[in-house]
Amino acid sequence: MKSYETDEMGYPLDPELRALEFHLGNLAAKYRMHKYSAQKVIEEYHATLTKLYQLGWDAALDVESELPDELMPKEYLRRHSLSKE
Repeated sequence: MKSYETDEMGYPLDPELRALEFHLGNLAAKYRMHKYSAQKVIEEYHATLTKLYQLGWDAALDVESELPDELMPKEYLRRHSLSKE
C-alpha cells in the first residue's frame, strides 16, 4: 500500500523517492549493458531498493527497471509476485 503521492504516470512526487526509483532503472540498464561488472551493480540496486522501502515506497517497477527475476531482491518478489502473473 502506497503511503506517498504519485503523479498521473504513477511516479512519486517526493523528489528523493522519484530519484531513487529512476536510479533503479538506470542500474538495471547498466546491468544489461555491462554484465562484466554485474555484482557491483546488483549490490547497489539492492541497496537502493532497500532505501526506497525504508522511505515508505512500495510500487511495482516497470519491467525495464527490473533485473532478471533471479537477481531481484527476494523482498521485491514477495511483495509483487501476484503483479507479475
